[in-house]
Amino acid sequence: MLNKTVEGLSRAGGEFVNGSDERGLTWPEARDLVRFAVRRLGEERLPQVAGSLTFTTTLAMVPLLTIVLAIFTMFPAFGQVREMIDAWFVQNLMPKAIASTISGNLTQFADKAKGLSALGAVALLFTTAATMSLIERVFNQIWSVRQPRPLPQRLLVYWALLTLGPLLFGLSISFTSQLVDVTGGLERDASLLGTLFFTLASVAVTTAGYTLLYVVVPNRMVAWRDAFWGALAAAIAFEIAKRGFGLFIRQFPTYAIIYGALAALPLFLVWIYVTWMITLVGAVLTAALPVVKHERWWYQPAPGGAFVDAMSVLKVLYGSARLSGNALVAGSTIRDHTRIGYDEMGRLLDRMVAEGWVGRVQDEAPARVGWHFHRRGSQENWVLLADPASLRLADVYRLFVFDCAAAETMQREDGVADTPLALDVGDLARQVEEAVEAGLDQTLAAHFGDPEVAVMADIEARAAN
Repeated sequence: MLNKTVEGLSRAGGEFVNGSDERGLTWPEARDLVRFAVRRLGEERLPQVAGSLTFTTTLAMVPLLTIVLAIFTMFPAFGQVREMIDAWFVQNLMPKAIASTISGNLTQFADKAKGLSALGAVALLFTTAATMSLIERVFNQIWSVRQPRPLPQRLLVYWALLTLGPLLFGLSISFTSQLVDVTGGLERDASLLGTLFFTLASVAVTTAGYTLLYVVVPNRMVAWRDAFWGALAAAIAFEIAKRGFGLFIRQFPTYAIIYGALAALPLFLVWIYVTWMITLVGAVLTAALPVVKHERWWYQPAPGGAFVDAMSVLKVLYGSARLSGNALVAGSTIRDHTRIGYDEMGRLLDRMVAEGWVGRVQDEAPARVGWHFHRRGSQENWVLLADPASLRLADVYRLFVFDCAAAETMQREDGVADTPLALDVGDLARQVEEAVEAGLDQTLAAHFGDPEVAVMADIEARAAN
């Protein structure tokens, strides 16, 4: 009975990797989400990143449009899609005051690009791939991804986006156009109701696009539910920005007076920047949701913190194996009991694997996708290989805080200044070693004690409350 209770408690966080459970955010967590997202915006310097993406997007827009139009011409069924895209571009993607000018110029540039040589076509593809690679790198940075996709997989993803993306987009535009034709009387009969309907439709389409972007681009499994809420926030902000930007252009025609016929260019650059900022803010919210719900979002690294976190991880590995009888412990179980961040935990476990204390076991399982999560096809499990009766706290301290032998080796290699004020690193290291041996000579098994006793006490405390 006890084992079943403990096993249920250990599964409380689910078996999701960097995902979220079915509960939503509480009001305090919602406030924490905003605070954490603002902090992440500053830490990742996303306003500057948005500027870089604006420049890159401006250079790559004509190559991208050229490839999209070339794909459309390969399928006769999409013969009218180009006109639909122009109409959609004018009505939805940008403020109407500059959309027509920009759309016409981009289409004209793309038509001229069709006459390029083979070398020019390769240059177009390279520019497009470089842009997509930059976008992927930015998203991986937001999600703190340490390992990017392998190059063949990245190229395959880019190729799929370049080929399937325009076709799916064309189908969506065609469907939207037919919907507008069918409901055309709605807007004529009731302007307010019609405006509301098409605004909601625009937000829905934008939300779907952002959701796919946040799920597919980062090299990490992202919960569909988290991606949806981040995408919805971005879509609403995009709609508000579009209307606000259009109002600004109409009410303050300063750019038209100063730049004349070129007024659309600076406005276009500003709009691309605003769009990228909204996109990145939505990505930050999506990445922050599981952190706020499951991790120590407030945590700042402190001296000795790695030692405490490592001991927390080792206790979960030791206790779970003793309680359940199964040496394999899912990474999500460790995170649920410690609230250590996904990437922090990965760095700790990697160092333990290198020392031979912990082993990684890949649990191959069919990939399944649901509303509340996007589950990995293979789940990382961990097993404690070191003997808890012989591994001491001093060993953990040396690995994560201060390695006396390494300090002495560094002194011998670097040398010491021959002056009375030079620090004798070797003597200091020996004193620290003596203190560590005296104070942390306890084994893990002795320090952690019997986990069943601790769990029973916790159950009794819960029952008393």
